[in-house]
Amino acid sequence: MPDSIEWIADAWNARGLYVTCARGLSPQHLAERMADHEPLEVRSAATLQEASSLVDMAQVYCVGRIGQAGGWSFVVESGASEGWALDPAVSRGAEVLIFDPRPDDPPAFFSYHADGEVQLHFELGAGYDPAGSRPDLLRPDLEAAGVIPPQDSIDDMLGTDEELSAHAQQRRVLAVIGEHFGLPLPRQTIESGRLPAVVTRTAPPSSW
Repeated sequence: MPDSIEWIADAWNARGLYVTCARGLSPQHLAERMADHEPLEVRSAATLQEASSLVDMAQVYCVGRIGQAGGWSFVVESGASEGWALDPAVSRGAEVLIFDPRPDDPPAFFSYHADGEVQLHFELGAGYDPAGSRPDLLRPDLEAAGVIPPQDSIDDMLGTDEELSAHAQQRRVLAVIGEHFGLPLPRQTIESGRLPAVVTRTAPPSSW
């Protein structure tokens, strides 16, 4: 599909991008639900570098840029994001996908929230140990793509012969996620273009 999201893994290698997407919410509404303050101010369009420069770690801890593609809204953040602890209530009446690189505490992870509940959560690292109310949602797709061996197979117990780097594994998993959810993310626009900026965090994450 166009704008396959596997490029997110490349961005994770180059910089700490936190990507949150929603279907059923406008970009601004998604950002409002994610923000730790109100009212949310939508600022002028900015490049990724310009948005990152707004983070001062005193009054601004995280800045996002908002947009929309293929029926999905997205917020791409830089700074001290807390995607790993985003309240599932953000997904009330909607679907929310979270892609968090966790640069300070790897591995990266993916979460799918819908109607206020965690449907699926798993780490993009060694092994596959999904959680949530629908842990097997992506298993058939991941098996078909050769990302994980069939459940209860010998390979599932002993591991496959194919050795993939962590980066290659992330790219393959992200491609499956993007295809399953019909999620296109415009790489050029996000990495090189200008998008409206929003401050999503004015205080340190609660984990600090």
